[in-house]
Amino acid sequence: MDASDIVGLGHNNPPPLSLSEQLAIDFKSLMDQVEALATSANEVKALVDAAEQTGGLTDDVVEKMVEVGKKATKLAGSTGIDAERTSATKSRREEIETINGFFKTMQTRVERIKTAFSEKVGAYNDEKRARDAREAAERARLAQELAAEKLEEAQNTDHSVMGDVVMNEAAVLEEAAQKAAREALKAGTGPTRTDAGTISSTGRWTAEILDASKIPLEELRNFIKLGDLEKYVRAYALHHKDSKPLAGVRIFRESKTTFR
Repeated sequence: MDASDIVGLGHNNPPPLSLSEQLAIDFKSLMDQVEALATSANEVKALVDAAEQTGGLTDDVVEKMVEVGKKATKLAGSTGIDAERTSATKSRREEIETINGFFKTMQTRVERIKTAFSEKVGAYNDEKRARDAREAAERARLAQELAAEKLEEAQNTDHSVMGDVVMNEAAVLEEAAQKAAREALKAGTGPTRTDAGTISSTGRWTAEILDASKIPLEELRNFIKLGDLEKYVRAYALHHKDSKPLAGVRIFRESKTTFR
């Protein structure tokens, strides 16, 4: 006997079914009900098509459509497919909630640590930025004063050669002063680098409502998304019905047929 002919452990265990395959097995009877309903619907549809080609629907054909519609309503509703769906997803919802809770506990603790440290580091970084900016501004001021003094010295000297020498010194100092001024403008604006990492400050403009009645809604028109606006329009129509028109909007009653 060849070694490849020897059956190994687990040969009687088929590969696990996919979720779709398992659901098809567990809810075969429900699928059969849907298939039977579809067959009935096709039969009635054939009667409807024939009636519409020979003068229109009759009471008998409408009665058959109502019967199928009632069966469909019951099968799709809270005692049929929806009930089975709720039952099938309940255990999985509980599992998902347990998994989310497990990871959320750890994440919350880590977020608390990060928040506490970021507040302390942020305060330190803000003060360091402000201090760097003040020191850079002071260096720029001193450099500018030194350059001005040297320029004045050059202008007041009576010796032409010495005046040229001092004027060159003044030009160098003026260039240094301008460089210090540029550095002062950038001081305290970049990230703070440490041996352990980089500290950066980010921000964005935001707002909070203090008094909704005072907000000029016209100013917000360009910032309201159409989907949000539709919610407000539907709320308006639900409240006023057809008693109060709204410019740019068609208010109408949307009818829906039900089977009972």
